Amino acid sequence: MYESSNYQYFEDVNWGLLRLWGGRKDLDVLDVGCGFATTSQHIEKRGNRVTGIESSGEAVAVARTRVSEVIHADLQNHPLAGRRFDVIIFADVLEHLAWPVGVLRSYLDLLKDGGSVIVSLPNVGLWSVRLNLLLGRFRYEETGVLDRTHLRFFTRRTAREMIESTGLEIVRRTYNPGLVRPFVPLAKKLLGGSASDSHDPSSLLESRPYKLYLKTIYPIERIVASAWPGALAFQMIFEARRKP
Repeated sequence: MYESSNYQYFEDVNWGLLRLWGGRKDLDVLDVGCGFATTSQHIEKRGNRVTGIESSGEAVAVARTRVSEVIHADLQNHPLAGRRFDVIIFADVLEHLAWPVGVLRSYLDLLKDGGSVIVSLPNVGLWSVRLNLLLGRFRYEETGVLDRTHLRFFTRRTAREMIESTGLEIVRRTYNPGLVRPFVPLAKKLLGGSASDSHDPSSLLESRPYKLYLKTIYPIERIVASAWPGALAFQMIFEARRKP
């Protein structure tokens, strides 16, 4: 989503979003700010047609090898008038925009009748952010909830209010747990620092520790986070439809 040579892309699958997606297939899907299409490639593999829109040329080049169509364009001035989609995805995109409500609303005309919008947002109410604030610390990071490119911050409540302010009604919700996640920036820094300037952005996903985490720790983490997602969820994921 960013062209700056100082912004380091890393791939990350939104497992909570894929869990929400389930077995849906044969749908036309728009992934707004698709990045490398790391998540939406899984949606395409489940029998759907994915169109991505992305502003970073680097990300577009990779995404085009993974999904049906990727448009290189400014997300806030899309060239999609007249197109229609069953599902529109905003996965960790709106927090990067100065006016997320306006951008979200601008895409609603692209929804087919009965279509839905899936929004994933980082949770600024995460336990690690709360703890640091109690200790008088607020520091932007290279990635995560306090990513230095984030312009807007959301709790579960304000995320819901933002989505509903566009006239949408939330019909389903889930989350990605955040007990371990605050330590990921350190892992990414270690991986990025040991690689060349053109390192593989998928290095973390392919690493042995990450695969071990997904298999053994992530399922337990989800169960624990369900007790208090407002503080233990890293990402909040909502599916919404137009009100009847």
